[in-house]
Amino acid sequence: MPPKLHLVLLVHAHQPVGNFDHVFEQSYARCYLPFVEVLARHPDVRVGLHYTGPLLTWIEQHHPEYFELLKSLVAKGQVELAGGGFYEPILISIPAIDQHHQIVKLADYVEEHFGKRPSGAWLAERVWEPQLASVLAEANVRYTVLDDIHFLSAGFEEKELFGDYIAEDKGQTIRIIPGQKSLRYLIPWDTVEKVIANLRETFEAHPMASPHGRRHGKIRRMARHFRALLSRGLARHLFAAFEQNSDWLDVCTPANICLRTSRWAVRTCPPLPIPR
Repeated sequence: MPPKLHLVLLVHAHQPVGNFDHVFEQSYARCYLPFVEVLARHPDVRVGLHYTGPLLTWIEQHHPEYFELLKSLVAKGQVELAGGGFYEPILISIPAIDQHHQIVKLADYVEEHFGKRPSGAWLAERVWEPQLASVLAEANVRYTVLDDIHFLSAGFEEKELFGDYIAEDKGQTIRIIPGQKSLRYLIPWDTVEKVIANLRETFEAHPMASPHGRRHGKIRRMARHFRALLSRGLARHLFAAFEQNSDWLDVCTPANICLRTSRWAVRTCPPLPIPR
């Protein structure tokens, strides 16, 4: 099988507890629903999606048909739902028992409604401390995603941020996927041509690499910009470009690349500092 560049996309969607109902409704109509509808028309593009508990419970109450669409995409393997803290807490700021409860609560909800328990977890604001490795592992989380600044602050070089790492605490381990800032801003804000050119350049330099582009912007705070992205058809054109370049580009879910046997070495990373 010829080598491919593995692109991991994990899209984060959040609404806080108690937000105005019309804000939920507007964001749903302009962001959450159109994105998934576009995604469904491109079955070869596989992504991770993360929704926080308050958003999921609102959608369940007001738009149960959205759950049916998500269920079908999960069942086909096109969408992987990630877990995390149910109410989107900064985990290191709450007691250990509450950390565990938050993670398990969202995992239970996702499994109950979509038939598959999440293997990964989204960290609110990507705030990390080394002891979270055991906290997450004890809650049966197998991977998470961190900003590249964590790795760069710990002494890694940019060329080392292709692939995933193992973090350890108290004898328990978790996989960590480095996210790349350049892709975070390139994908939603620039042209499709520039996105594909950037990925092609990465592939030619690192043919077995796995750059991880996270988020299309926090939808709660950036709904206007995300709406513009959808209205001008960028998401549709981007997904079509991914499929057209499938001979060298594999757009896959986080678990698909992180938890399978990869051809690159998965290395143990040192304790990662909180960027200051």
